[in-house]
Amino acid sequence: MKTNRGLVWGGVLIIFGMIWLLRNLNLVNINWDEVLPYWPVLLILAGALLLAGGRERGSAVGGLVALLITLAVFGGIVNRTHRAFDNRNNNWNFGWDDYDNDNHNDDEDLGYHDGDNGHDGEKSDEEKDADYEREHRSGSGRPINGSYKYEMEDFIQKANFNLEGGAGSFKLEGNTTKLFEASTKSTIVGFLSNTSVNRLDKSATVNLKMEEGNVKIKNGEISNQAKIQLNDKPVWSIDLGIGAGKGDFDFSDYKVEKLKVSTGVADMDIKMGDKLASSQIDIEAGVASVTIDIPRSVGCELRIDGALNAKNIDGLDKVGSGLYRSQGYESAEKKIIIDFEGGLTSININRY
Repeated sequence: MKTNRGLVWGGVLIIFGMIWLLRNLNLVNINWDEVLPYWPVLLILAGALLLAGGRERGSAVGGLVALLITLAVFGGIVNRTHRAFDNRNNNWNFGWDDYDNDNHNDDEDLGYHDGDNGHDGEKSDEEKDADYEREHRSGSGRPINGSYKYEMEDFIQKANFNLEGGAGSFKLEGNTTKLFEASTKSTIVGFLSNTSVNRLDKSATVNLKMEEGNVKIKNGEISNQAKIQLNDKPVWSIDLGIGAGKGDFDFSDYKVEKLKVSTGVADMDIKMGDKLASSQIDIEAGVASVTIDIPRSVGCELRIDGALNAKNIDGLDKVGSGLYRSQGYESAEKKIIIDFEGGLTSININRY
């Protein structure tokens, strides 16, 4: 294992050092737009090496495979980031619809030409509504405010909450007498929400997602915000999908049976409670920092898998490869099990 780590980090340093040296000496000029899209080739090479030579523990082949996977992960992240950055306008453009033309004339696209409509340039009500919508969706600076809620019904015993957020700041804290409440604010795209109930199995499903569109960060600033509250009576299954940004989720007052977190480049703070006998947390993270606060009153088990994960685990002892448990876990009346899979991540477990 130590040999593999040395080969991975040594290889990374040598490769990047040589690239920078040759670049500074004007001996090589790499067009990254043409090179970066081919990062999956590194995964193919890693797979071929595994098939050809196996991966004996501590062998050079295993170390080389780890090096190729590390470079592939880094290349994929850089490729996506490089594509997202608009060098001409100093904007970040996460183009989900792969169409962006900041230089077009919006008024011409909508047919706004002063004097052409027979009313000396004055717009009709329909045109004004379209103009208002265009300004909101183009990130002109005027916020899109949203308010969403669904009344709590007595028969609801279990509930699902699904969040799909692109880039922004998301916070869940506090209780509500309704089943669900959310207030959102954005200068880029709006949010959509819908709720369905099933009286037969006494359940409800709440969905909150950002609208699709070109998400831009102008001058390094973004303002997509969602503040969420849930009712503390149902047993909840939570599914959080956040591409980039900040997530602050306090579930300490909720009965969370299942929690799934999928994130790319984000800073996630999660606080759990002790309302149930058993809770399952599944986390998949790319380049992220994830902090989980766990009550000392519950037993905790952490299963971790990933390439380069920095760990700061409070109150958990290592009992196997990638397996950590709190003292007295087996006899604990209440338990929280965490399955963590990450790329270049930082995982922090705090006990409170």
